Amino acid sequence: MKILQIGLGRWGKNHLKALTKLCGELYVVDIDPVQLKICDELAIPADHRSTDYRDFLDRVDGVDIVTPADNHLAIARDCFSKEKDVFIEKPIAFTSGEAKEMIALAEEKSLILQVGHIYRYNPAVSKIKSLTAEGRLGKIQYAYGHFMGFKRPRMDVGVTQTDAIHYFDLFNYLFGELPHAVRAVVRHYLNLTFDDTSISILEYGGKLAFVEAGYMPPETRRDISIIGDRGSLYCNFQKNTLSFFENRHEKQGDRWVAIEGKSQEVPVEGVEPLKLELVQFLDSIKTRSKPIADGQAGLEALRVVEACYESSQKGKLVKIDWNKA
Repeated sequence: MKILQIGLGRWGKNHLKALTKLCGELYVVDIDPVQLKICDELAIPADHRSTDYRDFLDRVDGVDIVTPADNHLAIARDCFSKEKDVFIEKPIAFTSGEAKEMIALAEEKSLILQVGHIYRYNPAVSKIKSLTAEGRLGKIQYAYGHFMGFKRPRMDVGVTQTDAIHYFDLFNYLFGELPHAVRAVVRHYLNLTFDDTSISILEYGGKLAFVEAGYMPPETRRDISIIGDRGSLYCNFQKNTLSFFENRHEKQGDRWVAIEGKSQEVPVEGVEPLKLELVQFLDSIKTRSKPIADGQAGLEALRVVEACYESSQKGKLVKIDWNKA
């Protein structure tokens, strides 16, 4: 299979290393010729490299777009016009309006549109879905997640749209439903165009999800907890560990008692999620099957981001109308 990758930033280089092991023929594009030097290390021929993606669109089966969000739509339009299937890194687009156009273009030509919501492909997340489906947690009450650490800010989108969005999508996926309302506070402590600190609370019926993201905390955290009335889960994505706790509260007479039950480590496979999502993209091209992180999932996560920004700006709860076109 022939794939074109567009974009060789930090995450783009990870895509490139994975794709060299997965597809038969790889074409690579970046507007900066210096970035293309990594192709020497990976034995990618000189005639498979360019600074203009249009040079290769007619030669490939699918396109992997790993560029800033503000040019996703323009590149996707060109790919769809050539009837190419597309994998696009999250966020799917800069705005939900752009995302809707992208989805419509793909659907019009029955093309694959997969979005890089990588946590859906994490083996630990598969275990979490299994445990919740089995009822091990009982009725889920709330969840929380941290995606933060000291790092360089992105210049195309804010931390809510690049980091918190990971968990917005993840909780949508794990709960199997969409939030009906959000409360959020975002801050611009670095005085940049986009936010660098983000705290959000999502309301899913009777469930709550708390998400914190930021560029300034000294410790790096990538973790979530899910709390049920019969048990709880804690997942540390950095360490690839998943823990189950049989803790619960029980009413005894006229008072509540905290019962600390057994805890156990749940085995998690050590397969790289990036590899798994790219494998699904290649498989979707072959089989014409819909990926689990499709364009609609990307749009839904982006609409939550936009609701968070609106909530922060207005200083109040914002309801999301999912029936609104």
